[in-house]
Amino acid sequence: MSVRESLIKHLTAILRESESTLLVVLCDLNGLSIAKIGRKSEVDVNPNQITSLASAAFSVSQENWDDLNIKDQVVSFTFFEKVCLITIRINQTLLTIVHNYVSEWPLDPDSLASSIYYLKQELNKFFGSEAETEEELESFSNKVRNALYLIEMGTEIENLSYTPDDYDPLNPLPAISEILDSMQNEIFIRYGLAGPSGLMLDARDISGENLPISIEAFSANSTVAFQKMKEESQQGSIGDLLCYIAISGNNPEQLYGLITCPSGKLSFSKINKQSNIQEAYFIGLFSLDYGGIPIIGEIRNIIYSILEIIGNDEITDKFIRAAEILTKSKFD
Repeated sequence: MSVRESLIKHLTAILRESESTLLVVLCDLNGLSIAKIGRKSEVDVNPNQITSLASAAFSVSQENWDDLNIKDQVVSFTFFEKVCLITIRINQTLLTIVHNYVSEWPLDPDSLASSIYYLKQELNKFFGSEAETEEELESFSNKVRNALYLIEMGTEIENLSYTPDDYDPLNPLPAISEILDSMQNEIFIRYGLAGPSGLMLDARDISGENLPISIEAFSANSTVAFQKMKEESQQGSIGDLLCYIAISGNNPEQLYGLITCPSGKLSFSKINKQSNIQEAYFIGLFSLDYGGIPIIGEIRNIIYSILEIIGNDEITDKFIRAAEILTKSKFD
């Protein structure tokens, strides 16, 4: 069996793990496809768009991780209306699993980590790289396994509204600030709300740590990265971009996450009798010590509360529905 055939064999093993996995593709860091395997489904998945999105998904958060001095990125989860893209960097390649999370979630971390262990071995042969030790291969696959487990673990947060009783609908920012202060669980290192250009609208830095990047720069990096992902996903058939999560860390027992998701549309003062309406985005940096479930649950509550003030938004409503799926389908 050639090395390429062996790569296809391992991709096929990942595909067969779940009927809801639609495509497994391996590409280089620029998005050039190396190998892929998929199945027919009601969702029309374009492999070329997926490799382009995979490359973008791994590069967009790199600046924040570099500035935070938290390396190396392990996996990213890019949630769309219909599918989730799970992207893992293996050497100089990107493995992307296109999975219908609406019909089944989560994936089996043990099986996936095992497949990645052997896939990494084959990729070393494919690129003529020096063979890694068993310890190095196990360390890498364990980090992937932990990231996949932790993002779907933790205490579920009940649905709550943090909307204040009294607020001025024409001036929503003070009420939004009160909502951001109402978070029940201190599970974020920093979080806030930003406009599409990255301009910070309101934020909290609650870790007490002296992070090497300002919250303003963090806000700009996160929001601009999300905008890039939106651009890459235009004209696709996988639905609107709802959420982007990136997991990073050297130690499998100490992983960190970045998250960006839509948070409605804010209407500001009118200019030339036209409303100035801007999209808003929730951004956050967190540790996975408590798992990903309380992170997603708190964000859902915050965004739901914001929408009670500024009104519903179609894409943000879709994110809240996706968050409900993720928080209900967790590991014990």
